[in-house]
Amino acid sequence: MCTLLVWKRQHPRFGLIAAANRDEFLARPATTPTSLSRDPLVIGGRDATAGGTWFAINAHGLVTALTNRRGAGAHDPSKRSRGMLVVEFARLATVTDAAKLAERIDATLYNPFVLFVGATNDAFALHGGVEGSRLEWIADGAHAITNWDLDATTPPKAARALDKASDVRFDAGESPEEIASRLHAFLADHGSSEDDALCVHRPKTGYGTRSTSIALVGFQPAETRLFHAEGPACASTLVDVTALLRDEAAPRPSNV
Repeated sequence: MCTLLVWKRQHPRFGLIAAANRDEFLARPATTPTSLSRDPLVIGGRDATAGGTWFAINAHGLVTALTNRRGAGAHDPSKRSRGMLVVEFARLATVTDAAKLAERIDATLYNPFVLFVGATNDAFALHGGVEGSRLEWIADGAHAITNWDLDATTPPKAARALDKASDVRFDAGESPEEIASRLHAFLADHGSSEDDALCVHRPKTGYGTRSTSIALVGFQPAETRLFHAEGPACASTLVDVTALLRDEAAPRPSNV
């Protein structure tokens, strides 16, 4: 996943709002959101190649997501799957538990990454690379993670993502479907060029935006919502998959 926009305590009902595009090679197989764990229940897409995920939310309202991190070491295909880190952290109950686990993680066993973990009470970004790991707590407000550090302002894509996130204002009267639809449209942004696009299309290399995930984590657990769109954000249909998180029926169209 290459774009993650986060709003912490910017809405009276949803303490954490996270909206993400997953950019990946088009030929790499993956599933739509499914159960990754039963105890606790964890919902996320599954990378069918390495077995991990890029974005997950559990029954406690803990959101975990990961982006690749550039400039922190060369890619080594023999290292452990970064996606499995998301699954491991997604099984925890609280951000505090996740921070304790982060202290024990040897980041050099993985290719460079930024791991986001958040809930309504707190959030952090764990930066991993050849230099080890660095945990940065996330303040209230709007934030962005692309393929660089939290809230990076260079290169162009990082700056555009942060600007887009900072421009968002939430209306307390909006429905969850309206919020998700608006964020889905934000993630369909093609920028001024390939260098700063949030919705990526690189047909020559068989690479691009594969899916969108949007989580609205309520201060009241029953209000938490999860949406998913399969395909590039500019051409995909958003689906309400909250039923999966509640271990109910199959997902239904969100009519947005």
